[in-house]
Amino acid sequence: MEPKPKWTRLLIWSTLGSTIGAGVPCGYCMGVINSPAVHMRAWCEATLLRNYGLRLTPATLDTLWALIVAIFLIGGVLGSACAGWAANRFGRRGCILLSGSLLGLAGIGFLSCRLLHSVELLLLSRLVVGFGAGLVSTTLPMYHSEIAAVPQRGTLGVCCSVGFSIGMVVAQLFTLQALFGSEQHWHIALGFYLVFMAICFAPFRYYAESPKWLFIVRKRREEALQVLVRLRGTDVGLQQEILAMEQEADSKSSSRNLIQVLRDHKMMLPLLLLCAYQGGQQLTGCSSIFYYSVSIFQSSGLSPRTAELLNLAAGNVNLLTSLMGPLLMAKFNRRTLMLLSSSFCGLLMFAFGWLTEYSVLIPWLSFGTIASVFLYLFFFQLALGPMPSFIGAELFEVPSRSVALSLGNQVGWSCNFLVGFLFPTMHSLLGFWIFIVFSMFSCLLYLLTKFYLPETRGREVSHVAQLVSRGFHSKVL
Repeated sequence: MEPKPKWTRLLIWSTLGSTIGAGVPCGYCMGVINSPAVHMRAWCEATLLRNYGLRLTPATLDTLWALIVAIFLIGGVLGSACAGWAANRFGRRGCILLSGSLLGLAGIGFLSCRLLHSVELLLLSRLVVGFGAGLVSTTLPMYHSEIAAVPQRGTLGVCCSVGFSIGMVVAQLFTLQALFGSEQHWHIALGFYLVFMAICFAPFRYYAESPKWLFIVRKRREEALQVLVRLRGTDVGLQQEILAMEQEADSKSSSRNLIQVLRDHKMMLPLLLLCAYQGGQQLTGCSSIFYYSVSIFQSSGLSPRTAELLNLAAGNVNLLTSLMGPLLMAKFNRRTLMLLSSSFCGLLMFAFGWLTEYSVLIPWLSFGTIASVFLYLFFFQLALGPMPSFIGAELFEVPSRSVALSLGNQVGWSCNFLVGFLFPTMHSLLGFWIFIVFSMFSCLLYLLTKFYLPETRGREVSHVAQLVSRGFHSKVL
């Protein structure tokens, strides 16, 4: 019987530090503009009138606000597009450091935009922080999966998702009117994540680099073995892990580009799975709740104060469930969790849309609306929330991994952009039917999982890659 891998200080420190220093700030920036939206909109309107004598109509102001929300996601698409190259060029740890530099610059811009009376600086900072978040969302799950032993991979793989969830809750807390969500202090709320970065990036040089990147991509095998021993706490029982890296390094080129991956017919099914999960995660309705929950609650007949508190409560439900992710991924199969998550999310999003439509006519239905949101977030974090961020690391071998994860994240950020930018317009045109559309995407993910997702928990990536190598003719069960 093989000994269980140790949870060494280096492994824990590298995971926690990178999660809090990179994952939490990115989640923070996703959730920070929900509550103070009314003050930020008023400031944008007043600033443009002051600087240019430009009076915005309500429709124009809505478009500008949608752009401020969505330009973060445009940056995410661009960052994801560069992440594969950056992760191979600078290393997984180096790419995280690069993203931290971008997040730091954006934070300074957030703190300065109100003082400088510059809407343009606000937009630019949102774009830059989105670019950094795109790098993080691609590189951080890859980094965690590659420093973990196979039995630890699921536990560490969800840490990026957990970091994003923590960041969103912290943002909801600090944007309360009693703290930094007021008319005078919203710019402080936007840049407050710099505190987390300062704490966790200060000792960054002591974090471990990915031994797989060192061994396979850079061919620095002696250094890779030294890092691997430090991560595992012993050189006993490493033969299988070293053999797996040697097989990957000897059988393939050190890294593959996008054209090579797209032309390889063996990559068709794993790419489809990865892109479907990344994009489908956003198209199941989570983004509409994260970005517009306050306005959705208000449209159900609730007061602004109640809507703000419910938004914070929903964030806490999302966080508490995400904290269960490491345990769930260690104890339960990926397929089981994804089937359960996608089916219930589809049902609950359907119920949420129906109840939202009729709660204005029947006030007590608003309680059902609230319950649907909370239950949706619970089932979303069982699998739809955490799994897309790391499932690529369990489907693709190292030479193809960075490019595949980069492509998957581009699809995810693009779908996030579409929902974030178009949701207000689509909601006004379609009403509750927009939530029915979201529920249909959950059903499609359920079918894709049932027929084409192999079980990846506890399996070497090379074995999983063989299971999905025959496209739609693959026998994954």
